[in-house]
Amino acid sequence: MEAHLSLLRLYTEWGVDFAMADLPRAARAPQETALRLPHIPHTDTASAPARRPAALPQAGKAAPRRPASARTPAGAPVAAGDSLEQARQIAAKADTLDALLAAMNRFDACPLRTTATHTVAPRGPLNAPLLFIGDAPDADEDRSGQVFSGRCGAALDEMLAPLPLARDTLALAPALPWRPPGGRPPSDLEQRLCRPFLERAISLLAPQRIILCGRLATHMLLGADTTPPRRQWLSFEQPGQPARPVLAMRHPLQLQASATARREIWQALMMVMQSLRTES
Repeated sequence: MEAHLSLLRLYTEWGVDFAMADLPRAARAPQETALRLPHIPHTDTASAPARRPAALPQAGKAAPRRPASARTPAGAPVAAGDSLEQARQIAAKADTLDALLAAMNRFDACPLRTTATHTVAPRGPLNAPLLFIGDAPDADEDRSGQVFSGRCGAALDEMLAPLPLARDTLALAPALPWRPPGGRPPSDLEQRLCRPFLERAISLLAPQRIILCGRLATHMLLGADTTPPRRQWLSFEQPGQPARPVLAMRHPLQLQASATARREIWQALMMVMQSLRTES
């Protein structure tokens, strides 16, 4: 039983979403596997000469070099840098939200695009009072292609219900346009490849304020090493764009986490409303 549980944990870490068949290949066709094994003649171990252990490299002598095909390609970091530059160039050319969606659908340098069901694009009115940036798409958002749908959408509606904020007046965007396999955390490279599209969405939507819902959105926009203090407005700047106030808060899905989480979400929303009233 422990071996089965260990295998399931390994599948979860690898992001396995489904099984290709009911049984492993070895269990379905043991005879096929057996036929592929090379024939090994029987040898009497008593009469067979003893095998010498592999000689260890002597002190002062370098170990033999691996063949070039077995070494890590030297161009791997360069390829990642090229992909990042390609993402920046493609995102910069998009002059509308529809063009940005088309650009993301053409971008094949990020492996998340090939494993996701849909590209989840930002949407909402231009110059909205608030832009809510959520987490990576969950299963509901991946199936529908709509940001803040399913459980996330219901949690956002519950969070906004006591406030005089109509959802159709707000801009919404995911931190990543594609769901990582199995809902695993995105890698650092995946986040960097997706950031140009998020920054371009902010430029196109031109919101008055940005609300970062959760740790992923905060780290992607403000930096992985940034831990912004709660209940404090920060500033986000882009070249050729006015500085925009930014507030980091808990994700709406944490409304059900604890009384402390609900209290912190409510305090952040009160800050948002106070800011809107001050400038109205």
